[in-house]
Amino acid sequence: MDRAAPEGADVEEVKAFAQQLSTSFLLCRELQHNWKPFSAWWDEEHHNYARTIRCVRCRTRKVQRLSSTGAVLTSHYEYTEGYLAEHLGRIVGEARDSLRLESLTRSLDGHSPSLPTTT
Repeated sequence: MDRAAPEGADVEEVKAFAQQLSTSFLLCRELQHNWKPFSAWWDEEHHNYARTIRCVRCRTRKVQRLSSTGAVLTSHYEYTEGYLAEHLGRIVGEARDSLRLESLTRSLDGHSPSLPTTT
């Protein structure tokens, strides 16, 4: 059975979403997470490593199980409250561009001539 690709997010909805995001959430969505080690241990019962890395900006955690050779066995995310936008759909294409533009606009912080408008 073929699965339909998830529908992309509406550009205008993503623009509104981006404007209300904290700067740390916006940067992670635009630039990706900035991972740092958080915890790790050898799990004797399962004979693998358990590792958690955490983003220093938004505090999202990536929880992994690694084999004794370092291969990733499982991996999942634990998102900070307010990070996800499940109601929007997949943020790709022009919708993702709007995240970049919001991030750029914030980083300029009024130190640039007015930006061109898009139609």
